Amino acid sequence: MKTRIISAVVLLIGMLMIGILMSSLSHNYTDDPAESDLIVLLGGGDEGRMAKAAELYKEGYSDKVLITPVRVSKEAKQSVDLANEYGIPTEDLITEEDASSTYKNATITMDIMDKYNMDSAMIVTSDYHIKRSKFVFEEENSRGLDFSYIAALSDDGERWYESEHALYYWITELVKNAGYRIGLYHWIDP
Repeated sequence: MKTRIISAVVLLIGMLMIGILMSSLSHNYTDDPAESDLIVLLGGGDEGRMAKAAELYKEGYSDKVLITPVRVSKEAKQSVDLANEYGIPTEDLITEEDASSTYKNATITMDIMDKYNMDSAMIVTSDYHIKRSKFVFEEENSRGLDFSYIAALSDDGERWYESEHALYYWITELVKNAGYRIGLYHWIDP
């Protein structure tokens, strides 16, 4: 009897681990673009995020773009200068400098949306970062805001799993997603 229970527990843990590993490989989710009050460019990643945000802006999905967090140097992939180079005029940019994590991106974005009386936003981030971004934005969305999630390919047009850094992306997102799922972000970055 004891052997059966142990075998069943081991089998269940094994199935759970396989499920987690399979889930960790699927970062290709993206919504279709939709007219929104705001395009939100999550900082980090490479220039692909800015290219995607600018594409959506130029196609008329929104007349405002939030960069969270903005960086001052021209080399930064989330600077006002780079946004201008991609065709987003300064007057259509909203910037903030304080976000230090995806969790902070979400809470600050929602505060900014409240300030400007906005109800909808497209969240633009790298394809490998979509799953975690969607999780935390939806988890913190007690206001009933309407979010869609748009995956940006890398600046050379690759998907995350085609990159030479694919293993790094997979491992870091596996760990970070696990941490977010158990709520560590509430204590790490309050």
